[in-house]
Amino acid sequence: MRTVLVVDDSPVVRHALGRRLADQGLDVRLEEGVAAARDIDPAELLCAVIDLELGDDDGADLAAILLARRPSLPVAFFTADAPPRQRVRALACGPVFEKPDLDAVVAWVALAAQPPPTK
Repeated sequence: MRTVLVVDDSPVVRHALGRRLADQGLDVRLEEGVAAARDIDPAELLCAVIDLELGDDDGADLAAILLARRPSLPVAFFTADAPPRQRVRALACGPVFEKPDLDAVVAWVALAAQPPPTK
């Protein structure tokens, strides 16, 4: 379970983030919107990085769908200019990173990829 789901309607962002994560040795699944990502089994995911403003729906709505099926799924958001109300909804699910800061998102995914500490 090392697959990172990246959902963004910008092909440039999907490609850039996907390549950076693949360079970290992670499997990456790239999707352009909610319709393509809503039926993904979250049990197969390490984490998800979702744009808040997708062409076909709201990224926070997609996060809610995935989290309803796997509440422990780490979810983060990557956005350029989402309205405050949308950001507040997103923050209830996970951190919100500002585009174009790929480094912050890659660092967050690296933390999510760490095995849990042993007792």
